[in-house]
Amino acid sequence: MVAVNPEFCHQCGAELTERLVHGRERPYCAACDRAFYRNAVPSAGVFVRDGDAVLLMQQADRDSEWATGGEWTLPGGHPEYDEAPRAGAVRELEEETGIRADPADLTLLAAPHSTHLGYHYYMLTYLLDYDDARGELEPGEEASDLRFWTPKEMYADTENTREIDRQRLSLVFED
Repeated sequence: MVAVNPEFCHQCGAELTERLVHGRERPYCAACDRAFYRNAVPSAGVFVRDGDAVLLMQQADRDSEWATGGEWTLPGGHPEYDEAPRAGAVRELEEETGIRADPADLTLLAAPHSTHLGYHYYMLTYLLDYDDARGELEPGEEASDLRFWTPKEMYADTENTREIDRQRLSLVFED
């Protein structure tokens, strides 16, 4: 399983061809008799709710193919290969915002499929009440600022907030 279209076999280094496997053309290594399946990448984000607002982080200006400097986003990232999604979500939350949480305090809201820069993701989206968080808000290395946004503010600022975050916001404030 891979998240990108490989050109060479990661086992033997041979150039890959294509072969029909399970109804799809897939990269295939004839030397290893192995097909490669392209899979979506899991990501985990946390809506930290404080009353009628949620915490967003402003992406730091940095050279990265993954982030747009200045954009306001949900704190989150990718769980490590050996890390449970909730554990990855709270690790990313602490790295980016300075606040800590118990993974058991997260509520799974949704896991929508999304695309970004040619990659496909399953975005595990969690909710944490700010009252359950510990520590002080402090922007981490990937954030230049942190602040709480109301839904009205997020929906009005389509240039600086992500569409996928605005779409998932309705799950936070469902009646």
